[in-house]
Amino acid sequence: MGALLLMMEASFPVNYTAEADHLKAAFIYNFTKYIAWPYGEKFTVFKIGVIGETELVNSLQLLAQKKTIDQRPIEIHVFKNPEDLKYCHILFIAGSEKERLTEIFGRLRNMATLTIGDTPGYCTRGVMINFYLQGDLVKFEMNPLHLERVKLKASSQLQKLARIVQ
Repeated sequence: MGALLLMMEASFPVNYTAEADHLKAAFIYNFTKYIAWPYGEKFTVFKIGVIGETELVNSLQLLAQKKTIDQRPIEIHVFKNPEDLKYCHILFIAGSEKERLTEIFGRLRNMATLTIGDTPGYCTRGVMINFYLQGDLVKFEMNPLHLERVKLKASSQLQKLARIVQ
């Protein structure tokens, strides 16, 4: 736990997109240690979805080849359209999808899916965790109310590290 907290508190400087994507993938992986899903340990594969145009999928695929979550393999699913969405534990919503957020959230209704983005204003529009740059540092903001609506629980440690958005 200390390593994650140190990593998140440090907020790493980034010099280029690929480095930022690797860092975001690491954050996403570590978020899973501090988010409680309502169904506990009943899954056999941990599913991370990506919708929209983003190179982050490459970093997530590399991570999935090397890591597990709660001793379960990680699958990365790429969705082109909201109507293609299927259940996943985490859905990264690229900035290219900002005009389709309402449709995406409609498809996720009643699903305990942690939504993550990296686009200004996403946390006020329904995304639960959103990355942002402060200078050349990658940081994140969180809207706990959006998590509560689908019965996800973020630990107090994670909330302390986030910029809280209401």
